[in-house]
Amino acid sequence: MDDSVQLRLRVELYSGETAVIGPLSLGAEARVAEAGMSVFVGPTSPHRITVTPPPGEVIAAIEYAVRAPMGNFEEVIGPDSGRWFMNLQHVTAFWKYGREARSRIDDVKVPLYLFTGRDRAVELAAGIVGPLAETDLRLLEPVSNRALNVHTGGVEVAIRRGTADYPLDPLKAAVDGSVTEHLYLLTRGRREAGQREAGQSWASVLRDFSDHTRRLHGRPDQVTPGALEPFWCSWTDWSSDDLDEDLVLRNVRAGLDMGIRNFIIDDGWFGPGLDSPYGTPLNIGDWTPDRARFPDLPALVRDIGALGGRALIWCAPHAVGPAAACFAERRPLLIAPASGEPVRSETQFYSLCFMSPEAREVMAGICVRLAQAYGFHGAKYDLFNWVPDLRCRSPFHEHDVPSMIAGLELLLAETDRRTREIAPDYIVELKQNYGTALLTPYGSCMRAGDAPFDPRSNFLRTLHVQAYTPFALNDYQTFAPGDTPEDIAVAVLTMLAVGIPAYGADLVRLPEPSRQVLRHHHALYAENVSGFRHHRTSDDNAHCVLRAQAAERDLVFLLTPATACRIDRPSVVLNAGYATRLTVDAAAGPMRFRTFDPAGAPVGRGEHPGGPLTLAVPPGGSIVLTGRGGAEESE
Repeated sequence: MDDSVQLRLRVELYSGETAVIGPLSLGAEARVAEAGMSVFVGPTSPHRITVTPPPGEVIAAIEYAVRAPMGNFEEVIGPDSGRWFMNLQHVTAFWKYGREARSRIDDVKVPLYLFTGRDRAVELAAGIVGPLAETDLRLLEPVSNRALNVHTGGVEVAIRRGTADYPLDPLKAAVDGSVTEHLYLLTRGRREAGQREAGQSWASVLRDFSDHTRRLHGRPDQVTPGALEPFWCSWTDWSSDDLDEDLVLRNVRAGLDMGIRNFIIDDGWFGPGLDSPYGTPLNIGDWTPDRARFPDLPALVRDIGALGGRALIWCAPHAVGPAAACFAERRPLLIAPASGEPVRSETQFYSLCFMSPEAREVMAGICVRLAQAYGFHGAKYDLFNWVPDLRCRSPFHEHDVPSMIAGLELLLAETDRRTREIAPDYIVELKQNYGTALLTPYGSCMRAGDAPFDPRSNFLRTLHVQAYTPFALNDYQTFAPGDTPEDIAVAVLTMLAVGIPAYGADLVRLPEPSRQVLRHHHALYAENVSGFRHHRTSDDNAHCVLRAQAAERDLVFLLTPATACRIDRPSVVLNAGYATRLTVDAAAGPMRFRTFDPAGAPVGRGEHPGGPLTLAVPPGGSIVLTGRGGAEESE
């Protein structure tokens, strides 16, 4: 069986002509001419691929098909925004249900396939490093028809850039009409017969892919210091019909006492929200407060600021409900087919068209007005994942870009520029459905929504976002009535292991022992924030031991089932699981240690000459290790 990795290209022109080029063996430079087209493939990953059409022709789409030998894979991380990939991590489920994916404005996917080996290290990774574009992604082999056909011994995926509804933008091609992208390819070789090379976790490879994407087509993330502080949101524990000024202020006061600084006034501040009964006409789109519940919204924002917090407002600037006063005025700018009749989404509102410059100006104006007229300290932009999956062909407005995703990028860039002119430290929360390394620069943090009462999914989603931005925001964690302080500590540490902590809980109802857990862990987070400004690193391919490297020490998170780690500098080892004994291998030599319970109360202390050390540590508790003879540190 051929163990080389092969590439086949299918190039479609605006004229309708199509050419298939290959298969080509990757690993050596290749220059091919076919049907008047020329193709260059670079020798090393990311392989530069330049396709030049015949003179006078324009490329509409390029499909890259990559075939590699089949393996006994442990898991698959398919192309995804980071929201649903965990549902298809099991290999046989992926062969059956992961055959097609579409990257569109409602879910912008990372165009990368990752297959891990039995030790969870990546065996095969294949993806396209390119600018934002609508993309179709398909699993070609193994075939699954009447049976799963694996006898051909290969796995093959196809990534088509430019689709039937959204062909590639001719204006982004080179002067000669050529299109250049890069094929990211990783295969795990062998050092010698029977021994595999040391591998990387899927999050590490996704981070490397994202770094290449940002370097070739994007720009660095912006840093808004306030966005690293803990968040509270009025979403999880309440219906939007229950939201009012008193609810917000009570939770602001309670949250500030526990170290939370950012407070999101979510859906429902303007009237009926998305969790209202489906028969309720939505007035979303007017973006004026419901006076019965928020009689003076600017005053509320000022009060939150005076107390020491920041007020962020929830907004879906594209959404226009059928009961909105602005509906008639904005109707010509709504997404519609050629008939001009606007299309309502499943969530019962319409959407302004992102390909229209006039509609984008309306959307940006909404965001700017919220910052300027009300004095908000930031905004949460939501519901782009409910934009209708339909190419707009409305006869009532002009389109200046051929791509909805490109229009989204233009909107986010313009909105970010204008709101920061008003408030340079304006905090913008985006969501992973409109994430990837190419969109994070237009926000302050990227939320891994939505995972209410599901800490495991919250962890995995935030881990996926953490792979391309350190400013990954956990979904709004809440707590069940029976949760103990240990349960709450484990939930908080699981969030800190991968991102910024965020809550959707009624903080006022938390008993004092649970409040102390939050105070303690938020203080630890604030004291070591230098480590949380950067990507977490993983000690293992299963992401059970994660660490944040602060200026003076490491924060090491042991997640179930991990119970041991190695340290080589002062560290705080955190029990983010339900083990009751942890082992640390003190490679740095003699150490002092202290142990703490989940609320930060001391449990034990001692000295250790170095090497392995096993200590009793309650769930949610910690071990603080310092150099012998060094100054005493407090957690």
